[in-house]
Amino acid sequence: MVNKNIYRVGCLDLGSNAIKYKQYRIKQDNEKFYEELEAYKRIPIRLGTDAFKKRKIKKKTVQKLVEELETLALQLNLKKINLIGGYATSAMRTASNGEEICQYIKQNLDIELTILSGEDEAKLLSHLTKKYPQNGTHLFVDVGGGSTEIYYENGESKQIQSFNLGAVRVYLEEENLSDWKDLEDYLSKLKDSPVRKIIGVGGNIRSLISIINKNQNLSISIDQLEACMSKLAKYGKKEKMKIYSLSKDRADIIESAAKIFIRIMSLVPNSTLQSASWSICDALVRNFINENHAGLSSELNKTSS
Repeated sequence: MVNKNIYRVGCLDLGSNAIKYKQYRIKQDNEKFYEELEAYKRIPIRLGTDAFKKRKIKKKTVQKLVEELETLALQLNLKKINLIGGYATSAMRTASNGEEICQYIKQNLDIELTILSGEDEAKLLSHLTKKYPQNGTHLFVDVGGGSTEIYYENGESKQIQSFNLGAVRVYLEEENLSDWKDLEDYLSKLKDSPVRKIIGVGGNIRSLISIINKNQNLSISIDQLEACMSKLAKYGKKEKMKIYSLSKDRADIIESAAKIFIRIMSLVPNSTLQSASWSICDALVRNFINENHAGLSSELNKTSS
């Protein structure tokens, strides 16, 4: 049942490098619904360090996470925002106490968190395909902190894959050689495909492209990305923060993200890379709209009457 405040919804993404919260206003134009981003908050808690190195999230990190989510829960209740989704990804999947943490947050803060499988996370990329030609020329790639998700669609054929290769995991040198081999084996199957453009998702690719081009909408080549990585390697963390306006928790992992994208581009001949202004939360709110079309129409009509 959709409540009367459904036109304002929130979505929470517990990533491996940071926690992201997005708030949207849902509007209706004739029979179509569209969402507008109303608020965004990024909380720099790196769950991946504990999860990938120790396979367990430390009590101190959990306390910090709970404190931040407690503040968020108060705001949600005060503003009567409907939290349509709270999702955790690679770090929580890896941590032995991931489910336990989610249960504690549900019991104490009434925030329900779902730990997405790698496959479910990759499926979210399908919501992005509608903005691009459906002829197999585009490969959708989300390089996160702990994993890389790939979605490919060509007519009736759909391929969904998740690999334990993420910017934080690679930075910590906690990936396995088999993970790289799995990625290479998968992409080798696309060698004769019509893929010419890779659509990158997330903060890592947006940061990389902003370093290379001021125009985020432009595509880049593998040569440009390799040159960017070589340039970044000359600087320390603080210098990268100052020169390229990178956040503290982006500056140390940006080269690892570039490494993953370079490997992917090298295995997809003649491809270029472009950034998508899109995130997991954007996909989830679009999915929510699609699944609640009738209820939203009724409730928004009530609100406007």
